[in-house]
Amino acid sequence: MFRLNQKISSIFIIFLFIFSQNSFSQNKIKNVVIFYALSANLPAYQNILEGLKSTLSENNAEPINLIVEYVDIGRLTKDENIISLINIYDNKYSGTNLDLLITVGPGLTNKLKQYNFKLLETTPVINIDLDLPTRISAQNRYNKEVIEIVLKFNLHETLNSAFNLFPSYKNVYVISGITSTDLYFTSLISDITKEFEPGHDFIFVSNISIDSTLKRVKEIEANSIVIVPSYLSDNNDLPFSTPEVLRYISLYSKAPVIPITDTFIKREGGIGGYVFSYIGLGKETGRVASEMLNGKQVSKIRVNQNEFYKYIYDWQQLKRWGLNNSRLIAKESTFYNKDISFLTEYKWYIFYILLFIISQTLLILYLIKLNRRQKLINKQILETEVLHRELIRADRLAKMTVMTASLAHELNQPLTAILYSAQAGKRFLQSGKLDQKQANEIFDNIIEDDKRAGGIISSVKGLMRMETRENEKVNLTSLIQETFNIIHSEAVQQGIRINLKLTASPVYLIGDKIQLQQVLLNFIRNATVALENINSENKTVDILQMLDKGSVTVTVRDNGPGIDEEIKDKLFKPFITTRSSGFGIGLALSRSIIEKHKGEIWAKNLEEGGAEFSFRLQTIKDE
Repeated sequence: MFRLNQKISSIFIIFLFIFSQNSFSQNKIKNVVIFYALSANLPAYQNILEGLKSTLSENNAEPINLIVEYVDIGRLTKDENIISLINIYDNKYSGTNLDLLITVGPGLTNKLKQYNFKLLETTPVINIDLDLPTRISAQNRYNKEVIEIVLKFNLHETLNSAFNLFPSYKNVYVISGITSTDLYFTSLISDITKEFEPGHDFIFVSNISIDSTLKRVKEIEANSIVIVPSYLSDNNDLPFSTPEVLRYISLYSKAPVIPITDTFIKREGGIGGYVFSYIGLGKETGRVASEMLNGKQVSKIRVNQNEFYKYIYDWQQLKRWGLNNSRLIAKESTFYNKDISFLTEYKWYIFYILLFIISQTLLILYLIKLNRRQKLINKQILETEVLHRELIRADRLAKMTVMTASLAHELNQPLTAILYSAQAGKRFLQSGKLDQKQANEIFDNIIEDDKRAGGIISSVKGLMRMETRENEKVNLTSLIQETFNIIHSEAVQQGIRINLKLTASPVYLIGDKIQLQQVLLNFIRNATVALENINSENKTVDILQMLDKGSVTVTVRDNGPGIDEEIKDKLFKPFITTRSSGFGIGLALSRSIIEKHKGEIWAKNLEEGGAEFSFRLQTIKDE
């Protein structure tokens, strides 16, 4: 058992080792070193680094280890110092597996090659340098995996954008420092001044101290333009950064100050324009570096120089010179130091919140309105139900006035029979001839006749009640017979013969007995009314009960004139009648009752004359 556990543990450890090795190999860290030629305080280098980091993180799934070195060859005047520094870097990276080397000039690659920097021979290189006359193509001097990004500044368009903003300003002051980089940018402007003459006069201010420079700036006329291409040192060798000097000059100048690169965004002062973007340079370098790190062939990689120039402005300076709403500002421009109010910054959030509040308010108002409407509908339903019950009762009472004579006649028969039975019993009792059998027979007759009278009274009483009841088991056959008993006397008085054709066995269903009797009475009453004005001795009403596959159909048929064609299609609608004394609600109520019982109701004319009214309901078994 112990050996088995040992084997399982060994297999598990081997599995973890292999898995960790695979994971490590899949997420191998890429090592990238960037060498800057000058000191770390240059804003241009910081902008390049900012753009480079953003693109590398976006375009690479593997982690990138970015190492930054500032060689600062500008302050190394002796060869032995440069050799010593390069040896330090060679020793530092001799045991490191570097995937990419990025060198940023000016003139750095020349120095590294001159003093045999070993990484140039063993590592893929991206070389960024100014377009200097002394520059030698790196591709002709060391390994083939080299991409050169030569910075060519389009100062002509930079000046053009400035002159478009200030078309009436003719004097152009070019203020610069004395370093080789300062002189390089000053020479670029000097080379294109003839393209803007005689419309503009260029005055170059250089090789003086910063104090003298600011004093000269104070004297510049307001209708002038100040260009600061580069200012890294004055004639006293005091170091500066170009954005720093831009800010000082802007504080003293009555004229707008124009930079040529995006380094001015680090400090206030420069108005901006069509400028070289070191951030754009860093982003494009990062894209090229990502393609190299991902294994793309160097010969197929292209550098997009269009990403190096952008329209960039300082919003506060535009406001200072009244240009913040100018149509001369390109739509694709980027603005720094822009006034952003709470409403401007969060306008879309505010818009969506307001939209949500408005929609919720409208929804609440709609629900309130809907609730009020629902209450009104419920009130109307209750009022309609009350009216419905009132109409049913009124219809019943109207029919009761007609049935009074029939009721009296029907009650007279059982009451007379009770009287005769009681008198006969009394006579038998007085004669002393009353035996047990005769007494039982007399009392049975009295009880039967009493029940008959009570049944008639109960039926009529139920019809007169204004009530709704729970559905119950109803003997439809018995209900038809009972209804026939109520209406029979009246029919006889009118000379109408009522024929019953019922099923042999009782038929049961679930429903409201009183309501169903109301429908049947409506049918029979309409049939008898239809026969009132007929001069015929053969007035008949047939009441039929027919079973068919779980349903029962009850039909009342007469041999009268039939249904008027004008009202035939709307017969079961309220207040439709041909009788001057009728309400026109009987058949409408009948339809409502039958539909409530989930049944069907209809009427039609007969070919041989007369009409028939029918309804169909579902039956149940007698259980």
